[in-house]
Amino acid sequence: MARTKLQKILIIGSGPNEIGVDTELETATLQTIQELQANGKEVSLVSNNANSVAGSYLDEQHFIISQLNANALIKVLRTHEFDGIVPTLGGAPVLQVLHQLDEAGIFEELNIRLLGISLRTIANTQNPENLNRILQNIHEPYIPTSILGDTKEVLKFVHKIGYPVIIKPVAAISNSNRLRCENEHQLKQLLASAFRISTTHQVAVEKSIVGFKEIEATVVRDNENTRMLICAAEDFNPVGVHAGDSIVFTPTQTLTDQEFQAIRSSALRIAQEFKVRGVCHVQFALNQATGNYFVIRVNPYFDRTTAFAARATGYPLALVSTQINLGHNLRNIKIPGLRQHDSLALIEPTLDHIAVRFPTFSFASFANASQELDTQMKSTGAVIAFGRSTEEALLKAVRSVDSATTSEQAALDESRLNEGQLINVLVHPTAGEIFYLLEAIRRGYQVEELSELTKIDAFYFYKLIHIVQIEKNLRKNFFDINVLKNAKYYGYGDSQIARLWKCSDKKVREFREKNHIQPTFKGIEPTAGEFPYNNRSYYTTFETENESQISERPKAFILGTANNQVGTNSAAEYVTIRAIKTCQELGFETILINNNPSAVSILPRMADKLYLEPLTVENCLNIINSEQPDYVIAQGKWQIVTDLIEAGIEITQLPLSRTSRAENVESQYLVVAEKVNTQVFNLGCFYTAEDASLHFPSSVGGQITQKIQHITQSEIQKQQDGIYQVMFKQEGSHLVVTGITPLAIQDIPFMTYALNHDLTADLIRLVFNRLDDAAVKTINPVQDRQLTLEHVFPYEQLEIESPQNPPFSLAIGAKISEK
Repeated sequence: MARTKLQKILIIGSGPNEIGVDTELETATLQTIQELQANGKEVSLVSNNANSVAGSYLDEQHFIISQLNANALIKVLRTHEFDGIVPTLGGAPVLQVLHQLDEAGIFEELNIRLLGISLRTIANTQNPENLNRILQNIHEPYIPTSILGDTKEVLKFVHKIGYPVIIKPVAAISNSNRLRCENEHQLKQLLASAFRISTTHQVAVEKSIVGFKEIEATVVRDNENTRMLICAAEDFNPVGVHAGDSIVFTPTQTLTDQEFQAIRSSALRIAQEFKVRGVCHVQFALNQATGNYFVIRVNPYFDRTTAFAARATGYPLALVSTQINLGHNLRNIKIPGLRQHDSLALIEPTLDHIAVRFPTFSFASFANASQELDTQMKSTGAVIAFGRSTEEALLKAVRSVDSATTSEQAALDESRLNEGQLINVLVHPTAGEIFYLLEAIRRGYQVEELSELTKIDAFYFYKLIHIVQIEKNLRKNFFDINVLKNAKYYGYGDSQIARLWKCSDKKVREFREKNHIQPTFKGIEPTAGEFPYNNRSYYTTFETENESQISERPKAFILGTANNQVGTNSAAEYVTIRAIKTCQELGFETILINNNPSAVSILPRMADKLYLEPLTVENCLNIINSEQPDYVIAQGKWQIVTDLIEAGIEITQLPLSRTSRAENVESQYLVVAEKVNTQVFNLGCFYTAEDASLHFPSSVGGQITQKIQHITQSEIQKQQDGIYQVMFKQEGSHLVVTGITPLAIQDIPFMTYALNHDLTADLIRLVFNRLDDAAVKTINPVQDRQLTLEHVFPYEQLEIESPQNPPFSLAIGAKISEK
């Protein structure tokens, strides 16, 4: 019998960050929690993500720490009486676990509803044979697929259809990619791992369509079968390069109206057929030669693409999907910000800008990893950029990650490649590909030649040629006003121009300002100005009308995290969120600069004002000059902080370590201690294990505890006000202090949870001299539970050997467990 009420709702989270999972699911999860709570629902989140921002918005009883496998979730469901589950916020692995729970009969036994998608939809979209059967029934073109259970069957099938082929594990236990195989030797190698991570020990095998154009459509469907296209995005790279490693544009740049309408109609028809309620992401492969498309994937859940769609259009996808799950329909769901009474969610976004999602890589930290781009995702993050033209949006994205060459993104300097090396990286796409393409154009390669080598649409090469033409004009015409105006309009940054003019960034800026070449700020919202809108999100461009309204309130300008990086990763995003909230509590208007499309901090209702811009000196100074903030806040000291200080900006630096707790320092105990004025507070003692995991509370005995407290008090009295990590090593009956460092950003989310105390808030209040001693004294750590923090590294996903003790600074995420 179905439940008649829907009061207690469980959200199954996504687990720790890894390649393929940034904070996009955390972002949608937090919005869903807030919307459900606003509708009077009791919400719980189950996850083992140690850096969960969404979890920090719930109390200890409603943030359930658990592994996300079937047995662990059955235990959670039996312990609590949930009425419904939101299954669309944990990615594909959660859908596989839900299938196992259904086979165990747990939903029927406990009378629990799934919101948004049904078990049948899960089975039909996640099993390639089921998917293709339904697509065939509704006359949607698909790539024939065979599900096979052993190597001999696979080899026999491939012998019939020929190479290259794509294989994908069926019902994978982790996020898995489509793997391209060029020959039998490679196929046998990949089959071993594919069978291993398939819960059914099966793989889907299909003929490769590498070289086709990849299009991604994000749609919503409500309970009345009203459907809308929210965003259509076009991948720069063709099928064969994982979509997460490709540059992505919206609106689509090269589709004919006929192609666009066919894909739109197909995506809407698929959402209807699979009875999706809420968001659905459909991937297509388009044969440019014939104009025919194939449906290659249906994701009825939130993912990287839906996050980009929401940020690029300003349409609140998670909010609308949650309302649909609660039984409402598009015609009566209101969008926050729209000031017209009849301006409801039933509006397909219209854009007056171009948005780009640009992948970022960490190969400087993982030199042994292959940098060739294929169907296995390798990027560790992304940035988003906005412009009024394709060139401007693309160049702003490049500015977000570029140094003088591709050194931050790839191992090769494109200008030093010989012709053979250059052709090789053109034929075999490599991280930092855009720099190699620009170099090829500088050397005179023709559009037709490049398009044939790369299978990238010729349209983009004409745009890159235009970028190189502007570059040549800049090289020839130093300090020419008209040339500068044109370059700024199409997205060139002051630092890029300075390199071409062989001068300092400051000199370019001064010349630009002297000649009144100033940026304007444009709003990001889903109606392209058709309806009045209370905008809080902006990007810069070099046009005339300025849409940003400046208030007279006290302001705190916060430097965001930019793209997800190994080391600080999602923990830095957690700190950003807590900093925003604390500054708001202190009465400041919070202004954030950030351009990570998956970041929680760029949610429309988070900071009071958001600038989705590259985190560069130029962009920061543009915003500072316009907003005139009282404080500029940064998490510790890093390159942008140093550069801004050199530019004359006073920075309020939170005393934090951006590397990690001292990983080369041998220690057994770690004490978190806070100094306020002359008082020292020991907040808690952690145990540091040989495998680098962190445990709380430590099981240290009473006498040693007293020694640790005494030594900590003595050592911290010598420090300035702040929060510190004091590390101890036990040598016989003696305790030796092996290090004293500021808090490590990586550890703050875990420590905040364990100590039940907002460490970031204390740091903010400390630097503003607004911390009350009493607030520190009332600390109430977690009791009766043993918590453990373990770092997550990308070695396996990058297919390289992990060192015995990998450095914390190369972690991409962290998981939490409890006993």
